Amino acid sequence: MIEKSSKNGVIITTILSAVLYCLLIVFTSLSPLSDTGGEHANEFGTAGIWSAIGMILAFYLVPLLLYIINVKGMTIVMAILCSMGILTHIVVIASVLLMSLGTSPFPYLIEIIATCILSFMVNFMWFFIAFRTPKEAAEVPFDSQIER
Repeated sequence: MIEKSSKNGVIITTILSAVLYCLLIVFTSLSPLSDTGGEHANEFGTAGIWSAIGMILAFYLVPLLLYIINVKGMTIVMAILCSMGILTHIVVIASVLLMSLGTSPFPYLIEIIATCILSFMVNFMWFFIAFRTPKEAAEVPFDSQIER
């Protein structure tokens, strides 16, 4: 039961992380940042954005499906991918902040920064959920925590 609870937490956190990453792609395509990548580079409604979202979902769902069917070592592979996601969000936050100092209007970029921060927090929590010990994952009743 404990292992199943931990596995469900990893699955839910991974799906939430994938949704947030796709939102980041959508918000970026709707912001002034979409003009910096060249013609039709992830503009909303083009094939470029759908291929980017499809690639992100593939990078999330393929390892997740292998994790669900208990392929050995997938937790480590997913941890590496999660670390890459954290690094990506740090770089995006720094880039957006630097660009907002120049010519880009900051109010249009706040949703990108907020999505990156939220995604960073979800990815960071993923490590604690994925690598907690069975003792930490056990549900301890509140009554047993009270000293008598």
